[in-house]
Amino acid sequence: MRNSTLIEPARPPAWPLMNNNITREDLDALIGFLQQDNPILTQSAQVLAFEREWSTWLGVQHSVFVNSGSSANLLTMAALWHLNGPGEVIVPTLTWVSDIASVLHCGFTPVFVDIDPRTLAWISTRSSRNCPPHARRVLDAHSGIQRIESVSAR
Repeated sequence: MRNSTLIEPARPPAWPLMNNNITREDLDALIGFLQQDNPILTQSAQVLAFEREWSTWLGVQHSVFVNSGSSANLLTMAALWHLNGPGEVIVPTLTWVSDIASVLHCGFTPVFVDIDPRTLAWISTRSSRNCPPHARRVLDAHSGIQRIESVSAR
């Protein structure tokens, strides 16, 4: 055997998934909150204050904070059903199961539309022509990796 030097392959640069953005001040505030006699962990005064501040920043009257996008979709579908009754909701074929579950849970009928295999976004222009005229609701959920095409209102 000859004397040979092993050459290690070049390694790609490390790409951190996130940087820690929780400050010591944040941690101290959380500790102080949890040390209260009876801290309310959800929908407390802190959430209400944040909703008000967020609404002011957005320039809207109200905001409702929930624990996840799935809960937000469910709340939105429930509000739409309450305001407009049952009907059809246009949804892309590439989406999360929780998106379809919120549509079904609230008594709507999902109408699936095609996606563009290049962008993975739903094909809004072609789909809006092919969908039933009475399907006025669109759940524009996406897998988070594609751009969202613009949708013209009916």
